[in-house]
Amino acid sequence: MQSTMQFSYLEHVDHELLPTIEILWEVSRVFHADSDHYVSSFYQQLSGLKEHSELSELEGVERLRELCRVFYWQLGFSKAPEQLLTNKRVLVDRAIRLRTGEPFTLALLLQEAASYFSLELELIDFPDYPLLRFDHDQHSYFVDPSSGDLLLGEQVQERFEDATEGSEDFSWDKLEAAEQKHVLVRYLSELKHAFISDRRFADALTTVHMLLAILPDDPYEIRDRGYILEELDCNHVAVDDYQYFVEQCPDDPSAQLLRLQLENWTTPQTVLH
Repeated sequence: MQSTMQFSYLEHVDHELLPTIEILWEVSRVFHADSDHYVSSFYQQLSGLKEHSELSELEGVERLRELCRVFYWQLGFSKAPEQLLTNKRVLVDRAIRLRTGEPFTLALLLQEAASYFSLELELIDFPDYPLLRFDHDQHSYFVDPSSGDLLLGEQVQERFEDATEGSEDFSWDKLEAAEQKHVLVRYLSELKHAFISDRRFADALTTVHMLLAILPDDPYEIRDRGYILEELDCNHVAVDDYQYFVEQCPDDPSAQLLRLQLENWTTPQTVLH
């Protein structure tokens, strides 16, 4: 079983010692040996834009608009066409290679591109997928990372109400920048579910260990590790994880099902002759 010690770059995210994008590059390297090639190509493209576009001449919101135009049209990034979540649209290096990604991944790449052009975009945790916030001249502008469209406050509020179907009250404090730990947990959770969807359970297990480096002893991550281990035919190890979850979260709806499963696994089977 993979040790969380291999992911030391994830252990101090509470203190934000490393830039988020550098941690994401490290995550990609775990899964692809050629990751650095695509990361380098991304920065080469940004460097080329610096030399040959209007980006350096424009300022403020106009620079942001031009950056979005360049990112989605000239560099050709777009939202993933598949309905189903897949790891190659979540991992930042694959999104660079394929020019398509999940909105969350595009948000992280656009945020890094913006910083390259001295634009500070804050990642805002939001229902469905995050937005990016740009503050300028006492106004806040919001970028929809699935398209590059700039949204104003009322449009953001409408999007919130659509995404939550009225189940939550909107408030402006929901538009504060997300902490690095929260961003990484949300990103790695999306990656974990993508690997499970792709039935790449060994990689999903690695991703759970990354999450446990950030959230030690989290019962839900340990439950998910149990599920992945079960899929990998390691029921004898999954038992401990399921047992831990049932003890820690006895009132969770899934705990009752897991209790029954554990009883079934531990009850001796009668052999009829």
